[in-house]
Amino acid sequence: METGHLTAIYIGVAIYFAAMLSVGYIVKNKIKVTEDYLVGGRKFTLLFNAPALTACFLGGSLILSLPGATYSMGVWSDSAMFGSAISLGGIFCLLIAGFFYMPKLWRLKLLSLGDYFYNRFGKPTGITVSIVTVMTFVFWVAVQILVFAKICTVFLGWDLFWSALLGIAIICVYTSMGGLWAVMVTDMIQVALVTIGVVVLLPLALPLVGGWDAFVAAVPSERTHVFPQVADAHVWLAWLATWCVVGIGSVVSPDLMQRAFAAKTAAVARNSAIVAAIIKTVLSIIMILLALVGLVMTNTGIIPESMLQGDMELIVPVMVKEFLPLPLMILFIGASLSAVMGAASSALLAMSGMMSKNIIKDFVKPDISDKQLLFLSRICVIIFSGMALYAALNLKYVFLLVAFGFDLIMASLFACMTLGMYWKKTNGYGAVAGIIAGLLVRIIPAGIANGFTLEGVCSSAPGWYIYTLLGPIVAFAVTIIVSLSTQKLNPSNEYGFHYDANDNPISIDQAKAKAGA
Repeated sequence: METGHLTAIYIGVAIYFAAMLSVGYIVKNKIKVTEDYLVGGRKFTLLFNAPALTACFLGGSLILSLPGATYSMGVWSDSAMFGSAISLGGIFCLLIAGFFYMPKLWRLKLLSLGDYFYNRFGKPTGITVSIVTVMTFVFWVAVQILVFAKICTVFLGWDLFWSALLGIAIICVYTSMGGLWAVMVTDMIQVALVTIGVVVLLPLALPLVGGWDAFVAAVPSERTHVFPQVADAHVWLAWLATWCVVGIGSVVSPDLMQRAFAAKTAAVARNSAIVAAIIKTVLSIIMILLALVGLVMTNTGIIPESMLQGDMELIVPVMVKEFLPLPLMILFIGASLSAVMGAASSALLAMSGMMSKNIIKDFVKPDISDKQLLFLSRICVIIFSGMALYAALNLKYVFLLVAFGFDLIMASLFACMTLGMYWKKTNGYGAVAGIIAGLLVRIIPAGIANGFTLEGVCSSAPGWYIYTLLGPIVAFAVTIIVSLSTQKLNPSNEYGFHYDANDNPISIDQAKAKAGA
């Protein structure tokens, strides 16, 4: 790359980084109490909330994973029993969460998702869920850091370590300063940049392969299959499980639900998810088309496959570097880094809320003041940033850990949350039993069949789809059976089904006391 072009990219990236840090500094004065920091005082309208929900499903998934999987396997591959469909599951997650979960959870006036499990099922369940979720999302942030570093390495030639360190430092600073206000404002900027960058790139790329008709004729048909093409039960089960890992597993995502809690009304929470699903659908379709354009380019020699250096996820960055004019290249780099930073900051803040509120305050030190809790929340952002950086740079299987993490969440927590919201007899004993049963069914049979290693039980092991689908089914069954059989020992709290005069949620004991009074 020419020195002048590289200098211009440096300047553009520096301006973008400075803007992100400035947002954190400017909005930090809005943070007075912990509620302001974690849920923005519940003041956000559709204009802020929809981009924020979209940002939860962008990051490395949109920029690298989705086009990389499409390039290698297509939307769905019968032979690989995998494809880019796993990234598309976020669309269904947003719709499911928006229609069936967010409005009900919004009414509970929670600070974090862990609050729901704590209030509905008691302290043991709340602590268990918080720990499992926090550890899973450390790896999610680690993946975003790796993607950030990879983008800087491709376009700027920077060292991987220093790129990762710079990325997490900027994310950590503006998130710890401004809390959800900083995350929401930067998410709106970031989603706008991503949308512009992606939408502009496609019409510029198509003429390079001869236009739309030539492109359609040159794309291998097997790369465009959305459904399995064979009557094989195993292939169809794998297809279903691939959509479910993110489509259902992400419903119990703390960053996703934190945006629901921050909405101004329940209707805003619901409508924001619907709008976010539409934006995610449009961006995903464009990235799939770009990946297929890249495939045609490598098949026809326009791009030598050696330029990918064996990493198919680099297909879109390589296209950008080779064919876009400098101003648009800078825009796309900013858009790519925006997607990654938005996803990482969302997860960091959600983890901070669960650790400070649901683990330390609810379990370790209940008498902590709100001022201390606010300070602790900021410290947790810094600690989790360090943990994610370490995981990104030192753990060999960080990508597998993320996929497996969502798999485990679906197996263990989805049934617990769903039944807790929609079935009043669900109790703490049933919830804990369902969580344990789902985890065991997901891990032990896979370990017996393939060996008790990460590769042996994760979402790429032989037969993984059977255990992925079986886990939540068993969790639902066990939760129902144990709840029914232990009603006298552990009556359901029914938190969220009763409200005081101000429409605030109260437990069934408080409701009975109020009725008696």
